[in-house]
Amino acid sequence: MKKTKFAVFFTALMVMLGLSSCLGEPDPYNTVTEVMKVNNYLGLYSFKSAAGYTVQPTNSEDLSSSSSSLTSSYAYVSYKYDTRTISSTTSTIQAEILYLLPINDITPSYYATEANAPMYAVSSSLKFYDKTNIFVDLTYYYKSATNDELKEELAKHDFVIYRDTEDEDANDDTVVLVFTHEVSDPENDSERTKLGTETRHFDLTSVLYGNEPEKIIIKFKQNQSSASLDDKNTKDSKITIDYKKIVDQYFSSSTSSN
Repeated sequence: MKKTKFAVFFTALMVMLGLSSCLGEPDPYNTVTEVMKVNNYLGLYSFKSAAGYTVQPTNSEDLSSSSSSLTSSYAYVSYKYDTRTISSTTSTIQAEILYLLPINDITPSYYATEANAPMYAVSSSLKFYDKTNIFVDLTYYYKSATNDELKEELAKHDFVIYRDTEDEDANDDTVVLVFTHEVSDPENDSERTKLGTETRHFDLTSVLYGNEPEKIIIKFKQNQSSASLDDKNTKDSKITIDYKKIVDQYFSSSTSSN
């Protein structure tokens, strides 16, 4: 079955500002796309990178009028800037924002929750903004629709994360997290035959309790044949993250950016 990237059909949720290609642009302009933290002060936006610099929009007026629905804390941001304005001491980049793709959260829970829908896949290639803010690609079945109907369908999917301290794999060095996929109308799962991949954000602060385990294991229900949780193809799956190794290598002297 052909998999469609959510970036294609998530247009209804994107804050579009006239994305243009940089092909043919003369130097010294450069176009970058990265995950950034969204700062919103009275409708004026700026974006902070994992590297610590801030992107200040040169088209802030257009951005403010187009971003009324931008409520997420993080987003994919594509921006274009003049490299002649950058030096080794630059902390703020003046740039034209080309487009934004808001990144929704995985909802944290302090108690166990039950999935009523499977994941098709959970990517093992997680993206780290800092040592607690993490991004994961989730692939799942959805019902094919267009425009407002698609937005309504996607809103029926929720993802929850909780820590399972009673799991057989949990110990002093290993934290077990459970991802659950919940839909508001599981009776319509037979109509969910399309696959899409969406990036979601989750904050480890509420589940690590200030500790830094050697490993994090993420467990979830997986079905790569249908959207039904209750059939023979559903299985228990997991991915393992060498958390402390990643933190020591990239974030040994940093803290969370919350």
